[in-house]
Amino acid sequence: MQKTQKHILFQIIIFLTLCLTLHAEGILTENNLLTGQLNSQTTSKIQTQVDDTIQEVDPYDLGFIINLIQNKNLKLQADTQIEKIDAAMEKIIANINNEITYPFDNTKYKQQVKFLNSKININSKYDNNLAVSRDILKIIILENKKIFAKTINAIIDGKNSFKDRKYFIFLLDNSIEELNDLHLEKYKKIASDISLNNNSLSLDFRNSLDILEAQIKANLLVYNYLKSNMQKYRPSNFILDELSLKYIIDKIDSNSYIKNISEIFYYYFHISIGKIVILFLIMILFYFINTKILPFFTKLFSRKLVKKIKTLNISFLDILPESFSFTLSIIVYVFALQVSLFLLIDKAQTVNQLIPWFNTVYLALFSYMLYRILNNYINLSSDKIFTDYPNMRKEMVDFLLRILKVVILIFLLLFLLVQLNFDIKAIIASLGIGGIAIALAAKDTLSNFFGSLNIITDNSFSQGDWIEAGNVEGTVVDIRMRTTRIRTFANAMITVPNAQLANMSILNWSKRVIGRRIKMSLGMTYSCKMSDIENLVLDIREMLQEHPLIATSKLNIDKKPYLLKKEDLMGIKNNILVYIDEYANSSINIFVYCFSRSPDWADWLETKQDVIIKISELVEKNNCSFAFPTQTIHLEKEELDK
Repeated sequence: MQKTQKHILFQIIIFLTLCLTLHAEGILTENNLLTGQLNSQTTSKIQTQVDDTIQEVDPYDLGFIINLIQNKNLKLQADTQIEKIDAAMEKIIANINNEITYPFDNTKYKQQVKFLNSKININSKYDNNLAVSRDILKIIILENKKIFAKTINAIIDGKNSFKDRKYFIFLLDNSIEELNDLHLEKYKKIASDISLNNNSLSLDFRNSLDILEAQIKANLLVYNYLKSNMQKYRPSNFILDELSLKYIIDKIDSNSYIKNISEIFYYYFHISIGKIVILFLIMILFYFINTKILPFFTKLFSRKLVKKIKTLNISFLDILPESFSFTLSIIVYVFALQVSLFLLIDKAQTVNQLIPWFNTVYLALFSYMLYRILNNYINLSSDKIFTDYPNMRKEMVDFLLRILKVVILIFLLLFLLVQLNFDIKAIIASLGIGGIAIALAAKDTLSNFFGSLNIITDNSFSQGDWIEAGNVEGTVVDIRMRTTRIRTFANAMITVPNAQLANMSILNWSKRVIGRRIKMSLGMTYSCKMSDIENLVLDIREMLQEHPLIATSKLNIDKKPYLLKKEDLMGIKNNILVYIDEYANSSINIFVYCFSRSPDWADWLETKQDVIIKISELVEKNNCSFAFPTQTIHLEKEELDK
C-alpha cells in the first residue's frame, strides 16, 4: 500500500514538473515576441518589422507614413513623397470626421509595460545595461502609442462636444511637447558604440531605437498636420473662435490713429485698444440682451402660456418669470465673461483650465433654474395639492426638496471632477476607507439626519404644531435635515437637534381634531339649599349638552370597530361631567368638566367665556350664590378670678 502511494506521489511530481516546464517555455516564447522578433533577421529587414509594430492600428495606418519617412528616396522624389504623405494625412482626417476612434487596448498596454519593467529590474541587478536601455526604448514606444491614441480620441470627443479652437491647439501642443522632450542622444551614442556588434541583443537595441525614431517623426508629422489643417475636421465658428474676433482686433489696432496708443497699452497693461473696444462692445451687447430682449420674450412667452393653459389654478405667469429671469440673467453675464476671458487670454492651456469651471457653472445654473420651477410650483399650488392629497405631508415634501438640493450639489461636484479629468472610480473607492473616518467625525450630523427621518416617518409632529419637549414649548416652524426650529410663545426661535428630539417624550397639543378641555370647580355657599344646588347641577349639565360650541356625544363619530380606538387615535374628546364634588372649608364645590369643539386656543377661550357667563346666570336662577373664602372666629370671654 505504501509503495502504491509513493508511486502515485512520484507521478504527481513528474506531472507538475512537466507543467512548469511548458509554462516556462510559454513565458520564454512571449519574452522573445516582446523583446523583438528581429533577432534572427538581418539589418535589411528592419523596415518590415517597423510596419509589423505599427500594424496594430488599422484605421490610421502609421506604418505607411513611417515607410515614406524612412525611404532613402524621399529627398530625391520630394514632391511625389509629399503627395503620398498628404494622402495618408487626409485618410486620418477622414477617420476623425467619420468618428472612427483609435483602437488601443489599455489592458494589454499595462501588461506589456509591467512585463518590461520586470525585465528592467532583473537586468539592472545583473548590470546588463544594454538590455535595460532596450526595454526602456520599448516602454517609450508603447507610451507614444498610448499618447497618440489619447490625442486622436480626444480630438474626436472635442469635435462632438463643440470645443473651441484653443482646446485643439492646447491638445496638439501638449502632444508635440511630450515628443520633443524625448532626448535620444544617450541611446544614439550607445547604438554608435555597438555598431560593430551583431549579436541578438545589439541588433534588438538598434532596431528598437530605429522604431522609436521613426515613430516620433511620424507622430510629429501627424500632430503638426492636424494643427495646421484644423478647419478640415473642425469648421471655424465666427462667434466663439478667437481668430474671427482677432481679425477685427487686428483691424482696429492697425489703424494709423490707434496703432501707437495700442502699442503703449499693450506694453504696460498687456491689452490692446482693439481688445478693449471688443470687450466694451461685448458687455454692451449682453447688457442690452439682458435688460431688453430677455424680459420682452419672457413676457410674451408667459402671456401665451396663460391664454392656452386655463385649466390650472396656478398661472405660469406667476412661476416662469420668478424662476427664469434671475437665472437667465446670470447665465448671460457668465457667457459674456467667458467670451471676454477667452479673448483676453492667449495661452490655450489657461483657457482649457477654465472651461471645466464654466461648464460646471452653466450646469449649476440650469439645475438651479429647474429646481426653482419645481419649488415655486409646489409653494404656489400647495393648498390645492394638499387638499387633493390629504395624506401627503408638507414636511415630507420639504424634506425631499432639501435632499434634492444635496443630490444636485453632489452631482455638480462629480461633474466638475470629471471635467477636471479626475478618476471618479478611484475617488469612490477611496471613500470606502475615508468614509469610516468621515462617519466618525460626522456622527452627530448623521444621527441628527436619521433623527429627522424618524420624526417624519413617525409623524410625531408637523409644521405648525404646538409641542412641548423637555423645557422647550412652542410652535414648530420647520423640520430640517439636522435640526427642528421651534417658535416659542414669547416669539423667540429655538433650534433643537433632531437626534435629541427623536429620543425625547414630546407633548403635542395640536394632535387633536375635536376637544380642548374646560375644567373648573364652582364653590357654593353653605347657606344654599342642597335641592337648589342639585337643580343647578342638572341645569349646568343640560346647558353644556345643548351648547353649540361644546363637544357632546351627539357628534357624528365613526363607531366601526378598529384595532385602535379611533377617538384616541384622532384626538376626539366629548365627555361632559357635572357633579357635586366635595365639602370644602368654606363652600360646597361643583365639579365641571367638558371639551370645546374647536381645539384652537382663541376658539377655546371664547367658548370658555360663554360657558362661564351661562353658569353665572344659572347660579342666579337657582337661588344659589358663589362662596368666598371665609373664616369664622369664635371668641370666648374668660371670667377673671376675683
